[in-house]
Amino acid sequence: MSDQIHLFDVATQAGIDLGLVMDNLRLSYEERALQHQDALNLALAIEQAGHRLRERSATTAAATE
Repeated sequence: MSDQIHLFDVATQAGIDLGLVMDNLRLSYEERALQHQDALNLALAIEQAGHRLRERSATTAAATE
């Protein structure tokens, strides 16, 4: 038991949010998969927005030259 407590302390000191880990483990596989898909969709939307912003900036820079 003391080894387990020690490992929790080490994980916490490393910045791992064990509460978040435990909350996620309470979810079903399907719920975790849906959360993952939502996060992936958000990351892809942010990436696409970045591409559009860079394209717009490049177009604006080219027009002012």
